[in-house]
Amino acid sequence: MLRIILGPLLVAMVAGSTLFLSGGPALAGVTFSEEFMNDPDNIAVGKQIFRKHCSRCHGRKAYPGKAPKLKPKKYKAKFVYNRITKGFRGMPPWKKLYDEKQRKSLTAYIMSKSFTN
Repeated sequence: MLRIILGPLLVAMVAGSTLFLSGGPALAGVTFSEEFMNDPDNIAVGKQIFRKHCSRCHGRKAYPGKAPKLKPKKYKAKFVYNRITKGFRGMPPWKKLYDEKQRKSLTAYIMSKSFTN
């Protein structure tokens, strides 16, 4: 009896952890090619968005601000995109205001060498 219950439970837990690590079902199809991430036009769009919205809390150069200091060297692109898309704690989700390409461009800027932290 216990085996009957634990089998499906274990499968569900593994599936759930896989979705969590990949960024969830909303991020499953999102990719970040090196070409996109290094495109100066994408980085410029991301910089403009950061200055318009993100700098209000994170500071103009990502610190000091009332929000935590950003540490892009410790992040992966999907992690940053996930936080931008879904929000986190006091940070609002930006999915309704910015389309996927704009959120990816913001990710490209934050992950770029030109991003100051």
